[in-house]
Amino acid sequence: MSKQDVMIFCGAGLVTWLAATLFYAAFGGAMLEASFWFYAANAFAVATGATLVFQAVARLRHIPRRHRLFPALAFALPGLLGLNVVLLNLADLIPGAEPATLGRYGAFLVVLYVAIGASAFERGAQKTGR
Repeated sequence: MSKQDVMIFCGAGLVTWLAATLFYAAFGGAMLEASFWFYAANAFAVATGATLVFQAVARLRHIPRRHRLFPALAFALPGLLGLNVVLLNLADLIPGAEPATLGRYGAFLVVLYVAIGASAFERGAQKTGR
């Protein structure tokens, strides 16, 4: 993986994390946390969107499926760092947020990064000799 690939994956990961965080900041307290099933559905929808972004960037960079682990780590790194900053400063960033929002936001992003990690281990379709 080249330095340019690292920068591209980190940039795409930063934009994806920022979009997910802004989505949660806008709709987390009012809508997402109102119902568990609505929260879970949105967490999986955001994770699916982030995974599609990661896979699209990997395909555009012509990264073979078997070599997508390090790109997935580069993609997740800015979000994991940003997640820690948000978790440490949640009260300042989202005034009036309940303490449980901290855990819900963390779980929201854990689902996102688990989906990306799982997609990095996905194997391509096997060709048969027929």
